[in-house]
Amino acid sequence: MKKIRIIPRLDIKGPNVVKGIQFEGLRVVGNPFAMAKKYYEQGADELLYIDIVASLYNRNNLTHIIEETTQKGISIPLTVGGGIRTIDDITKILRSGADKVAINTAAVKNPEFLREASRKFGSSTIVLSIEAKKIAEGKWEAYIDNGRERTGLDVIAWAKKAVDFGVGEILITSVDKEGTKTGYDMDLINATTAAVSVPVTASGGAGRIEHLQECLANDRLEGVALANLLHYDTVTVQQIKKELGRRYPEKIHSTSQYVVRESATAVEQVSILDYGLGNIRSIKNAFEELGVKVNLISSPEEIGKAKHLILPGVGSFEEGIRNLRSAHLDQAIIDYVGEGKFLLGICLGMQLLMTKSYEFGEHTGLGIIEGEVLRFEEGPLLLKQPFKVPHVGWNKVALNRRAEDILFDGKIHDFEAYFVHSYYVKPVREEYVLATTSYGGQEFCSLVAKDNVYGCQFHPEKSGGIGLYLLKEFLRLSIEGARR
Repeated sequence: MKKIRIIPRLDIKGPNVVKGIQFEGLRVVGNPFAMAKKYYEQGADELLYIDIVASLYNRNNLTHIIEETTQKGISIPLTVGGGIRTIDDITKILRSGADKVAINTAAVKNPEFLREASRKFGSSTIVLSIEAKKIAEGKWEAYIDNGRERTGLDVIAWAKKAVDFGVGEILITSVDKEGTKTGYDMDLINATTAAVSVPVTASGGAGRIEHLQECLANDRLEGVALANLLHYDTVTVQQIKKELGRRYPEKIHSTSQYVVRESATAVEQVSILDYGLGNIRSIKNAFEELGVKVNLISSPEEIGKAKHLILPGVGSFEEGIRNLRSAHLDQAIIDYVGEGKFLLGICLGMQLLMTKSYEFGEHTGLGIIEGEVLRFEEGPLLLKQPFKVPHVGWNKVALNRRAEDILFDGKIHDFEAYFVHSYYVKPVREEYVLATTSYGGQEFCSLVAKDNVYGCQFHPEKSGGIGLYLLKEFLRLSIEGARR
């Protein structure tokens, strides 16, 4: 069973984290980076940043805060919202270090924006933020501008429509409950999770750990955001996870105990290909934490000179392969691999290695590893166990014997890693599969290898100590391969 995500929520006004009741009476509660660092060290699964005055000034002002957060070693997924109105806004936020963007006002005013954004960046990157107010029993209206402006939209109908437009996740905030410490609006949460096929994160109302326990009783809920309970040091994330883990051990992720105690090598340099998609700042930080010099490259000539190449990526296959081809990077990657040098593809980067993808149509990939990129099946599987698409959060990576021998010398067998994706790879040969993960009754390839080419569907840079361990092992293999 996939773990539920514990997500501290940081509402930002200017340079400060603020908190109020029903978004009113805001008071300063701390510094964004200091609070983010505290929650990261306590074991938070993600962080949620919302610029709550963005609508007033028609822009999001969080890029510098996100850059500081990721530059200083906070390596868990970040969702950023508030004032995101254009494709350029999304690009800017992702390039600053965010992994997902939450959109409210722009989506209400132009639902087609969700379709455009999902097509370019991938559904798993786009979160619909809904501010809900109860108007009758079993009915809620969607609001914008921090719960001040009515839209006339029925929340459940709006959530369904947004999913049809391609959104990959719903952040549902009860304005009535927000800041009151009286518990989540479980009727709202239950109605939303029952209505949509994408992951839902609940926000607004947590005042005691028991309120989170009520949320965990809903098997379809995948994330809980909270602020008051943490901001005033009522409890810590560790205490929350410990208490929830007693009742729901299968739903709570424990922070990885794997720690890389020595650098991979202080003299090696890894090259990360920047082809205009997703958050490359986090993967850069992960290698630097290992003591490795990082070179960000973007040209065919630089690929040819690289010794150890990383192909990252968050977004849609169509956009990714288009960007590679338009910059003539595709053939350069193929030539690089043909020389026997090592490459690691991460998430979309792994998918681009395949022969073909069926995301938003049929598209030809790099063809370095024979295989297809397919979408998770829905329908009847929902009757077996609740699951949502995209696949977001912590899940088990089950290594086969070959992977144990190649990567970890038999020291590690299975581990948990962080996933964000709607599509998965299906290699044509079983020998290419190093590890599998189960989701929604489907077992898919989560770690792949063919000769000098490796790929992981999860994000090692977002998976704590075990993720760093895996990156270190890749470099070891790459260095050994270069010496042969």
